[in-house]
Amino acid sequence: MRRRIDKQLGPSSIDKPAYDPAKESKETLVTSLKPYDEKDESEQVNVLYSFLENRYGKKYPLSDRIMKPLSNPEYYEKLEKELEEAPKRSFFGRLINSWKGFVRWS
Repeated sequence: MRRRIDKQLGPSSIDKPAYDPAKESKETLVTSLKPYDEKDESEQVNVLYSFLENRYGKKYPLSDRIMKPLSNPEYYEKLEKELEEAPKRSFFGRLINSWKGFVRWS
């Protein structure tokens, strides 16, 4: 089992001694890097392009019943709006928004 896990995830850190930066040299750091694997890189690029081209959204379209559930029809629209606004929000805006989550006005 250990060999299969090491093969998938790399060697276990349990067997290694604690990291000591004073003992590291530039040669050790360079040789410890993973070698370039063209197959892995091409798989990752393919996945990124599939998301950019929206292949899965075209292959598996969502119906209005899924995107607008009867219990809360505006949920996904509000979520999309929040995700678009979040990177533009200032520190003070984020702080106010978190306080709004603690206090419920109903």
